[in-house]
Amino acid sequence: MVLVIVGFAVRAPVKEWWLAREACGGMLPGADVEAVRSGERLGSEEETSDERTGAYHCALRNDEGKVIVAVNAFPPGSAQREELRFVGSAVPPHAVLPGGLPGFEAQNSRVLLRPECPGLPGDPLGANRRLLVDTWTYFAESRAEKAAMLRLAVTMTNRMADKLGCDAEPLPAPKKGAVPDTGSIVPRARAQGTACDVLATRSVPEEGRDGEVRIAIARGGIVGRCTLYAPRTEDSFGEKRLGRPLVELTTWRGEWSPALHEPGSGPGPLPMSGRTWKPALTEHRAWAVARCDGENTGFAAHWGYDNRTSAEREADGPYEPPTAAEKHRQRVQLREYVAAFAEDEVRREQCTGLKLPDVP
Repeated sequence: MVLVIVGFAVRAPVKEWWLAREACGGMLPGADVEAVRSGERLGSEEETSDERTGAYHCALRNDEGKVIVAVNAFPPGSAQREELRFVGSAVPPHAVLPGGLPGFEAQNSRVLLRPECPGLPGDPLGANRRLLVDTWTYFAESRAEKAAMLRLAVTMTNRMADKLGCDAEPLPAPKKGAVPDTGSIVPRARAQGTACDVLATRSVPEEGRDGEVRIAIARGGIVGRCTLYAPRTEDSFGEKRLGRPLVELTTWRGEWSPALHEPGSGPGPLPMSGRTWKPALTEHRAWAVARCDGENTGFAAHWGYDNRTSAEREADGPYEPPTAAEKHRQRVQLREYVAAFAEDEVRREQCTGLKLPDVP
């Protein structure tokens, strides 16, 4: 019995060392894997590739089969289009990345990066020439783990770009300790002069006049968001919780997906399909376009998704659809938001060719 226990004790560390070394074709950075594994015991690794689409997958799991690190890479084409269609809804941006890194963090420590990939053929159905690399580090929670998560995501993105033949400059390594930024939440008046100025200086829904604004826009980033919230409310435990979102302003740089949809943006996807983007306006959303760093860039303004419970919504009384006059006012207000927001972003990012929706 003693020999069996000793043998197991010796074999377990050797197996873990071997798994960490061999996972993802030996491309994982050991120190960062050690940081994001959060003490979990390593159990297995896997690696696959699709010859038809060029997509690549690898994962390092714990001894219960849960993901410690997973990397998925998609060249421009059908597999990438399928992934991107979920970005705005099922995988919405949760935090912007520092240093102008081209991507965002979704929830649950999942980083999506989209470096340029001129060495591969572009998507035949659009102008997309970017690689998509999705790196997931499930157990990363602390600031130190999040910093390791970001370093690991950038390292693996660069190695995927090299492996797949992107023939582009590697993404810069994050500064020491840099982590994704979920944005600052400030009283509405304090958003004046920021990238979210429009939510502080223009007319807003009455419920949001004394509300708060989340500012989550990074200079040079490919996604960004400003959100106006209603004032905080008290939950059943007596804790103050963030109010419901009332107005959303978002930026999307580059080709994403013609099926991309944001909660609260109306019944259809954002109009970012085709090689030439065009402005659009409905009572649900306003959309302006420009060229930033040579890429199509969209600016959206739409109403916030009503995340209240059914009981909370019922307290407002029975739902009544908006009248024609109310729809007109909504279109006017959304156009005002997107015009001010886009004009400010175009100035900040030195974009060109801004096109706004027609005045309703």
